[in-house]
Amino acid sequence: MPFLKNSWYVAAQSHEITDGVLGRTICGEPVVLFRTSDGTAAALEDRCCHRHLPLSLGQRVGDRVQCGYHGLEFDTTGTCVSVPGQSKVPPGAAIHAFPVVERYRYIWIWPGDPAEADESLIPDYHWNDDPAWVSNTGYFYVECNHQLVVDNLLDLSHVQFVHASTLGADGVSDAPLDTRREENKVHIDRWIMDKLPPAMFASARDFPGTVDRWQLISWTAPVHVVIDVGCADAGTGARDGDRSHGITIFSNHTITPETEGTCHYFWHHARDFRLDDEALTEKLAIAASTAFGEDVGLLAAQQRSIDTAPDGWQQIDINADAGVLQARRVVDGMLAGD
Repeated sequence: MPFLKNSWYVAAQSHEITDGVLGRTICGEPVVLFRTSDGTAAALEDRCCHRHLPLSLGQRVGDRVQCGYHGLEFDTTGTCVSVPGQSKVPPGAAIHAFPVVERYRYIWIWPGDPAEADESLIPDYHWNDDPAWVSNTGYFYVECNHQLVVDNLLDLSHVQFVHASTLGADGVSDAPLDTRREENKVHIDRWIMDKLPPAMFASARDFPGTVDRWQLISWTAPVHVVIDVGCADAGTGARDGDRSHGITIFSNHTITPETEGTCHYFWHHARDFRLDDEALTEKLAIAASTAFGEDVGLLAAQQRSIDTAPDGWQQIDINADAGVLQARRVVDGMLAGD
């Protein structure tokens, strides 16, 4: 599947960019990330225009990146401003610079046409730096096409089977779905009524009996997923809007394509209860990382199976794929320019 380059993608977590340089491939493009002396994030093509060495093998010097081969230096616009051993820089000595925004503890990059880089299109992940929430964060390198990760997040029927000890619980796959599509968004709602709470929620709050549980997914094209999840004591009105008898967690995910068969998976899990309970924070971080790690291995195996499938092999779809199919139609339309 081709990449939608006119979009904002997460290139790194903010803490990954410190005093050095970081190389990362985004939508097939080699990128070097660094900060200027005042802390502003920048991103350049990770390739010196002299002899092609990746600049990520060099170092930051003040507000510039210095090539580790012959010492050429590039500013944040990608212009070569210094060549050791000569007073003049050769005409046309420059590399591509990418639009960059730092927001929500992420470094966002626009790999497409810089003139189209509208900051208002960055999706809302305010939970990740909102003081009213505690957010656990993480990163996985996944050996599969990025769309498989999106598919996984849009079809949560798998949690009953893949994440039985953490996120799963009986009744998930049998609960009805409500799927709605907007221009570049898909919403998938599932309510699991009057069932025992899953392990993660049971560890976060003492539920005396069964619960009413929700999984409310919002996908924004092409790769951004917000999942409003939680549960409340059964019959206390959560489905009608009263969540006071339960807990809410926002499970937020954004996937950045690397190559056709690999991607970067950034996630954060945010809660607005027991904010000062560090033991709970650690417990939920481990549970979330463990659960998402189970997906990583499964998705890599799925990709290997796809890559070795014989010609003419037919894939089927089931009812739980409704949101997945809607999202793929949106992406196909965007790729076609519709």
